[in-house]
Amino acid sequence: MMLIKPSLIAGSERRFKQAEFSPEALNRKLGDGPIEMTVEKIRQRQRQLLAETHDVQAAEIGLERIIQGNDLDSINYLAKGTAAARSVCRIQLRDLKSNLLGYGSGFLIGPGLLLTNHHVFGKPADATNSIADFDYELDVSGQERVPVRFGFEPGKFFYTNDRLDFSVVAVAPTSLSGHEELEDWGWLPLSGAPGKADPGEYLTIVQHPSGQMKQVCVRENKLLKYVGDFLWYNTDTTAGSSGSPAFNRFWQVVALHHSGVPRKDAQGRTLTKDGKVWKPAMDESSIDWIANEGIRTSAIVADLKVAVASHPLIRPVLDEEEPPIRDEVAKVRPPAAAPPFGVNAWVEQSLDGTSLVVPIRVPLPMFRKDIPMAPLAPVPGPAGGNGRAPNGGKPLIAPPAGLLPHISAKNGLPMEAVHIDQSTLKSRPGYKANFLGTGKFSVPLPKIPTALKSRIATLKGSSRQSELKYFNYSVVMNKERRLAFFSCVNIDGGKQQDVGKREGDSWLRDPRIDDDAQIGDEFYRKQATFEADRSKNPFDRGHLVRRLDATWGDTVAAAKQHGDDSFHFTNCSPQFFSFNQGKQLWAGLEDYTRDVLLEGEAKGIVMNGPVFDGPDADGSDLPNPAGRPHKDPSFGGVQIPKYFWKILIRRNEEDDALKAAAFLMSQRKQVMEIDRIQEADLLERMSEEDVSVFQVSIADLTKLTKLDFGNLAEADSHEATSVGPRRIESYEDIRL
Repeated sequence: MMLIKPSLIAGSERRFKQAEFSPEALNRKLGDGPIEMTVEKIRQRQRQLLAETHDVQAAEIGLERIIQGNDLDSINYLAKGTAAARSVCRIQLRDLKSNLLGYGSGFLIGPGLLLTNHHVFGKPADATNSIADFDYELDVSGQERVPVRFGFEPGKFFYTNDRLDFSVVAVAPTSLSGHEELEDWGWLPLSGAPGKADPGEYLTIVQHPSGQMKQVCVRENKLLKYVGDFLWYNTDTTAGSSGSPAFNRFWQVVALHHSGVPRKDAQGRTLTKDGKVWKPAMDESSIDWIANEGIRTSAIVADLKVAVASHPLIRPVLDEEEPPIRDEVAKVRPPAAAPPFGVNAWVEQSLDGTSLVVPIRVPLPMFRKDIPMAPLAPVPGPAGGNGRAPNGGKPLIAPPAGLLPHISAKNGLPMEAVHIDQSTLKSRPGYKANFLGTGKFSVPLPKIPTALKSRIATLKGSSRQSELKYFNYSVVMNKERRLAFFSCVNIDGGKQQDVGKREGDSWLRDPRIDDDAQIGDEFYRKQATFEADRSKNPFDRGHLVRRLDATWGDTVAAAKQHGDDSFHFTNCSPQFFSFNQGKQLWAGLEDYTRDVLLEGEAKGIVMNGPVFDGPDADGSDLPNPAGRPHKDPSFGGVQIPKYFWKILIRRNEEDDALKAAAFLMSQRKQVMEIDRIQEADLLERMSEEDVSVFQVSIADLTKLTKLDFGNLAEADSHEATSVGPRRIESYEDIRL
């Protein structure tokens, strides 16, 4: 039997305490009635369901049932669950002598790849002699099916992440008997999009508890809360369930189950279900688990993108490649001649006979005018030929005209082209110092010291004005470095709007300052060919103020206009691609700061900027504020900052005080010798190191940047003021 390590349970307990909730109380509060969802969340789930079902009516019915807390589902829910469960297997854990050590669970996520926990497979050797048992379950008549066993091939692919407690390992393509092919068991695509379930919704876990035959939990399985990379639910699981998938009602994988939080007495001793003190000699399944913890699928996908995206075996996983369909219905292409009914139609043949399928238009009253319906993805058509639907891939039920421009051919989600009207730049309101309040709550832009004033880029026709005002944010530029000293944004969590995904990047220079005071596409355009050859230019156009932070307003149209305004090169800085794109890195911190404000629909301020010529005296990843400045290295004629800083500022209603937290992110190890590395070795050398994140005091940040942050040092909520900088490994390490 698989025994979860005490250190793993301790980690779950620590995160559970930081989440500050009672499972029993939260379960009662959530109840079984309607689920509260914001307009933004409704539209997000709507797009996800459309992309999943390709059926606007099914998606809308599903969305309505989620919101209303309705447990009714179509009868095909059971069939879909059976199909999803097929990819789940029992893992026999065996040592190098093939001795049985215990059991776990796992599931296929792509061609030849299986996902389970790090505490199941912590290293390649753990998988070498272990066995994956598929079809270890009862059939419809209650008889045991014959298990089909496959070996693992960790030498072919193995990746593990201890902090997120997951491992991905290659599985042999042919069974141990040599008679079955692994592809017949399909796989479960992993979606990197967050928010596939909401608190109050019910999850389903398919598992092999205690190494027993496959089982499913269909009761008492409510999602309670999620914070950062983890979520909690009260689904029943036991030992051996580690590595099981947690599904939402549409059979999308929401999380990887990995541990639980045990009930304890006043002395901190773990209790059993009958109230006794649990002892290590007892069965783990006797523990009274008060909540189970899972790792969010979005966090796993984000880590894979950063760590192993270039590996050919992981690409189908990241591309969400669909498994081959086990056809029970063979579709036949329609005849070349137009059908007699004057509409698109096709023929389906099955064992039950032949059917003519005719698409129809159904009015859907649930769509509200203030929540425009997302366009549909192309509907898959009959197999054979060019694989297109008989109607040419167009949506069978058209969305309201003019609401959203078009959809992406890649993922079917709405895509919005970036548009900036520069003729009205002079009327932009810019950053507001009194956004959180007046007096002690006023937060002015950082002040640049006298010694650096000669480097400030001023507006054309003015020798004194330097603030570039945009919608919801402002920038002040360093004309020598052609980058921003800082970029500061006001965020209103109560007015955030969902404007869809953007269609690529469309950046513009700001005509209010000289062209040679800002870096433009002459540097970044090499990025267009970088996907094919990363050595050409490994630097992304890194937003300082993020588009989503500025995307708020009274209407969707206004919010989109505000977000698009972030695509000015003045708000851009060269960031190493894994630094900029990494979910656990810069983008992860951006998501965290925004989520803090959105959760309470609160107002906040985020300040960002590079550290110019940051010190590098101690040779570590963290600069010594008192150290000797080290000139930033150059690439393509541009000096690349080694560090970037970010400050989150909010108003704490509990004590009516201003709170601030400062962070420093380092790409120093990637760029330190970039000016001396041969182009052929560039990517390999730069990708060897990890980007690091620290929470620092604002006092230390002042020393590093030479900027004056006014009263923010007094509002610093981080203990770095006394204990010094702290490495951030996960959201739980952040102190606000």
